[in-house]
Amino acid sequence: MFQTEIVIFLQSFASDFLTSFFVFFTEIGRSTYTKPLLLIILFGVSFRAGYILVHVVAWNGLTTFCLKEYFSLPRPANVDLNVKLLGKSYPNPTHFESMGAKGFFGGLPEQVVEYLRAHPIDSWGFPSGHTSHAMALWASIFMFFKKTWVRIIVVVMIVFIPLSRMYLGQHFLADILGGFLIGSTMVLVFYNLVFRNEKLRSFLFEKLGKMRFDLKSVLVFAYFLIVPFLVLLVPNIDSEVVASFLGFNSGFLLIRSRGIPKDSGNVLQRIARVLIAGVFFFVLQIALEEGTNLLFTNEPMAVKFIRQTLTLLLFFWGSTEISIKLGLFKR
Repeated sequence: MFQTEIVIFLQSFASDFLTSFFVFFTEIGRSTYTKPLLLIILFGVSFRAGYILVHVVAWNGLTTFCLKEYFSLPRPANVDLNVKLLGKSYPNPTHFESMGAKGFFGGLPEQVVEYLRAHPIDSWGFPSGHTSHAMALWASIFMFFKKTWVRIIVVVMIVFIPLSRMYLGQHFLADILGGFLIGSTMVLVFYNLVFRNEKLRSFLFEKLGKMRFDLKSVLVFAYFLIVPFLVLLVPNIDSEVVASFLGFNSGFLLIRSRGIPKDSGNVLQRIARVLIAGVFFFVLQIALEEGTNLLFTNEPMAVKFIRQTLTLLLFFWGSTEISIKLGLFKR
């Protein structure tokens, strides 16, 4: 499964059309496009489903990152110069040739892996982040929205995003299968804990009202506000991602204190909610960045963490409250 021959076989069918086709699916599998999709679901389709999807995606990303760092295994193009970097404007720069696994169940040559670990590359290969992300996101969407056209899109994304990563020379078959396993596991965990747990969902989205100190409430608050700080202990973790998660959770608690909005409204109202949220986030991000730039020549890491937390907190809470005030949302 760590054989480069499988990747080279796929690339033997390469054409300008196929390369453009698979580059499209690779790009659409990046977080750049996931964020707008989650925004649309949150404010335009289902507030509750969108909120849970954010958590599925976030924990899948963290798990995948930790496993990449733990295994520290290279990509096909790192171990075989015969693997082309399709979609890139530069050739494969590796000096290794045919150094993939020698058998289907074999591993990569230890001396090659150790060399690449001592000479760090851009990012590790196993497991495939695109694949785990595609599986976690789109399989979860499948669980929430059981429309025929949604199912078709889900199947297309789950098949072609992983395939694009092999065709473009970025991942082994083992990386893809590992990504499928992680994404599937994440969906199953959330399905059992949240999707089909009516009591937990009711508790999670009920109006908070007065502060409660029962075990369930304490655990939920710990998950929202304490667990993100524990994630910071993970080596090489991007602190801005953790700050975003903390801010998002804090904003949710503020919304929940007065009541979660209903997913009512006509098409125009739903579109208006999405546009308000998008514009508000854009303006808020620029305003806070410019504010900290005026105060600090070189923004300290702690200040950047606080700014990112405030950005997501104010965005999530503020966008929801604005839509409620304008009558686009109802509690």
